[in-house]
Amino acid sequence: METSGLVEKYNDYRNSTLNLQASENVLSPDARMALSSDMASRYSLNLDGHNAYGGTGYYDNILELLEKNTKKLFGSKFSESRPLSGHIAAETSLLSVLEHNRNVMAVSEEDGGYPGYSGGHLDRVLGYTFHPAPYKNFDLDYDILEQRIKETGTGILVLGQSMFIKPYDMKIIEEIKEKTGIIVIYDASHVLGLLAGKAFQKDALKFSDIVYGSTHKTFFGPQGGIIITDDEEIYRKIEENTIFTTMDNVNLSRVASLSVAVEEMIKFGEEYAKNVVENTQKLSFELAKSGFRLMPGSEESKTHQLLLDDKFLHSKGFDYYTFSRKLEENMVIIDRFGRLGTQEITRWGINDMGKVSDVLCGISNKLNKTEEIKNLISEKRLKFW
Repeated sequence: METSGLVEKYNDYRNSTLNLQASENVLSPDARMALSSDMASRYSLNLDGHNAYGGTGYYDNILELLEKNTKKLFGSKFSESRPLSGHIAAETSLLSVLEHNRNVMAVSEEDGGYPGYSGGHLDRVLGYTFHPAPYKNFDLDYDILEQRIKETGTGILVLGQSMFIKPYDMKIIEEIKEKTGIIVIYDASHVLGLLAGKAFQKDALKFSDIVYGSTHKTFFGPQGGIIITDDEEIYRKIEENTIFTTMDNVNLSRVASLSVAVEEMIKFGEEYAKNVVENTQKLSFELAKSGFRLMPGSEESKTHQLLLDDKFLHSKGFDYYTFSRKLEENMVIIDRFGRLGTQEITRWGINDMGKVSDVLCGISNKLNKTEEIKNLISEKRLKFW
């Protein structure tokens, strides 16, 4: 079959690259096996305490195990692990609290926030009014945040960003919450694996009503989402809004694959997350030492992300798009938004950020780094499973 041949070529190609995209990760063989199991073509529908489909006994056991382990991993009272994406996790969560207030504040796309919250996307679908959060220096502007919330009548504050390098001051957020009565939602899509590994924003759930995120970025599971909360009333709403409202079939094989990844996170998550953050800091240091400039203020990233300086790239004859294309020609993959991510190479056991920096700097200076890249790729050995 022609498609099968293309899939084989795709696998060979991606296995022969160095992936530094901030929004991707790699599955373990066990998680990949679960994803491609017979469950990939099956249905499940839990109604009134029983499954409406026959033949689901083992799947029901897996889902029960997943929910138990997800609560253990994040220290939450409740979890919902069936959303098919982080976006659907966001939609389900917002839908479950919008009856309180339909003014939603989040970091704008212009400031590096997730574009799905505004611009006629989730705001149009769910019928809320979007307000951009005050923002400066890659963080909320806490000096005017409370005032802006009161001025706009905001009832729901969504934390989290697509360009995410700093933790929030959750104690200030909690003080504002007590004064204004806002609901706080933490979108951990980019940093969910770092939260799970306790290497970033350890107080996210403590000071938020809901935490959700993607399961395929710093979290090394299949594409999908997780929602956690300690609020039973909110959780019941989330349950109501999952099946037949934001989703129908939940993709059984994805649930099984995620269950494998959660077990891996329980066992290896803290070591993995610590290594990711350390590699980010090492790469930032090595790049600076070589004269490769990052976006001013982003050099001290506390996550998996580093942000490229567009002015520096222009001085080298590139922009975000052309630099990404040039790297891809050299078997190094980054996105076209100016982000670097260390999470996947960390899982591949690559920790020499001096070598990674040498490749990035060399290509920015239009040097031939073929041998260095091949040597790095040859060092890939999957860890943490």
